Amino acid sequence: MKASDIKALWDKHFDYWDHRRKEMERYDNAYKMDFWDDRSADALMYAMTNTQLNVQTSDGYGYIEGFIASLFAKNPAVTLRAGIENKGNPSKAEAVANAFLLKTRSEIEQTSRLALIFPMSFIKLVPIMGQKLHYKVCPVSLSPWEVILDRDAPRWDRQRFIGHRYFMPLTEAKDKFGNKSFQGKQRRDYLDKNRMDPYEDTDAGSYAEYVEIIEMYDFENDELTFYCEDLDRDNKVLQSGFIPFRDADNKPVCPIVPLYFNRQPAKPMDGYSAMRRVYDQLFEINVIRSFQANAVRKASRQYLVKSGLLDEEQMAQLTSGIDGLFIEVDEENLEGVMRAVPQNPTPPELERYYAQVQEDKNKGSLMAPFTRGESSRVTATEAVALASYTASEIGRMARERDAMIEQLADVYLNILATFLEEEPTNLVQIDGKIVSISPEDLRGDFQVFASDQASTPLSDVAAKNQLLMNIPTLVNLGVPALTVLKEVVRVLNLPEEFVLQADQNIKAQQEAQAQAQQQKVPGGVQGIELPPSPEEAIQNASTKAVRNFIPEE
Repeated sequence: MKASDIKALWDKHFDYWDHRRKEMERYDNAYKMDFWDDRSADALMYAMTNTQLNVQTSDGYGYIEGFIASLFAKNPAVTLRAGIENKGNPSKAEAVANAFLLKTRSEIEQTSRLALIFPMSFIKLVPIMGQKLHYKVCPVSLSPWEVILDRDAPRWDRQRFIGHRYFMPLTEAKDKFGNKSFQGKQRRDYLDKNRMDPYEDTDAGSYAEYVEIIEMYDFENDELTFYCEDLDRDNKVLQSGFIPFRDADNKPVCPIVPLYFNRQPAKPMDGYSAMRRVYDQLFEINVIRSFQANAVRKASRQYLVKSGLLDEEQMAQLTSGIDGLFIEVDEENLEGVMRAVPQNPTPPELERYYAQVQEDKNKGSLMAPFTRGESSRVTATEAVALASYTASEIGRMARERDAMIEQLADVYLNILATFLEEEPTNLVQIDGKIVSISPEDLRGDFQVFASDQASTPLSDVAAKNQLLMNIPTLVNLGVPALTVLKEVVRVLNLPEEFVLQADQNIKAQQEAQAQAQQQKVPGGVQGIELPPSPEEAIQNASTKAVRNFIPEE
């Protein structure tokens, strides 16, 4: 890919997002409770005077975090199965991928949050040189305007190119690309471009100097190119070569993974923001609340006093508010001395309009009313239908998040396999055993499944109840009692001490039985009552009592 091609693609990408900058700023401000920011176009429409009181509600934050609470992955993990070509080692690759995903929990949550506020978001696996093997890859959340896409592609894996634009410190750029003639500049983020920086003209030294890098992956020509507009020469290409990350079929792998919760039907590479569905209602709510706040401030008790009847001392006594105070006035008709300023009541249409706006906002949300803590007068059948709708919609969004986790694990394994080629002997611990891994173990045509696919609070409770109901059946089928207890402790998130204590009890019981057999006393040891076996204890336990560990929804 030529430098002119990269420049043309960047200019097209810049124009696209520059046109949507104000829209992205409004969504960002609505989430951060910075709605009446002076840089917001909507705020300028309403903030008529400096004395106007502007109220900001937390509806935008609550709307987004309501989804995050349902889409949060406590311990993201994947399960790997052998593919049709049986390449790679699924058990080794699964252990390596899950060790990485466990450290990527916060980045997955942040990427989900960005994909809800903005049209979509991305995670990039950034290689870090000089670290240990399992720390050579660092996950970083990316905003949508940082990634250059082939918007004409019908799906993600059919893109001809993918680019990432970012700022690199000047010192780091010289270390990576050599001491070239870079023109350092101050970093200016996308949402901060139109904001005045009070420290813009100050000299902060070399740590405040950056260069703008475009990292372009050309899949048609299998080429990775680093382009820098801040390079003081005609050829702006810093470095070019083949894409180093490969899969099991030796095809190039891009370290950028997307997350789309919603897509535009006619443009699959363009997402649709969840914040956009309710932004107009959020704007109206803030306007109404601001109007009501200013109306309350103007509802203070004010009076009109006839000029000349009260001197300054009498006025001071009157405004002091002393209980039982008497003020002498030389006036026969006291009704003409003072009169209260009439107040205009708030029109009832305002309250009805506010209720309609709230109803419109709730329609744009996928959550049932009871999930927001609202009481609704519905029948049991209607409540079940609402719960099913909420679970299915949240489950769909959770499936999109799981698809991102699955692709993230696959990309990570391919990147790590590239580093393993330089360190062919590497030992890891899997299920308490030390084994060696190789690039061939991690590169495979695996079938990757997220461990908590379609996991929602409602489905979690149903799964816990199903497990507890089937405990006697599992024991009768021969499943060891300790294995069943471990699963109950894991699902119900109980202390691990329960498993350790049960293990000790089983060992004590086995020792007592061994001693009884050695004494060869018919019917067991006389005078000693052996504790029931774990299977008998579980069969005798009340499933209803165990179910008390599950909180009611």
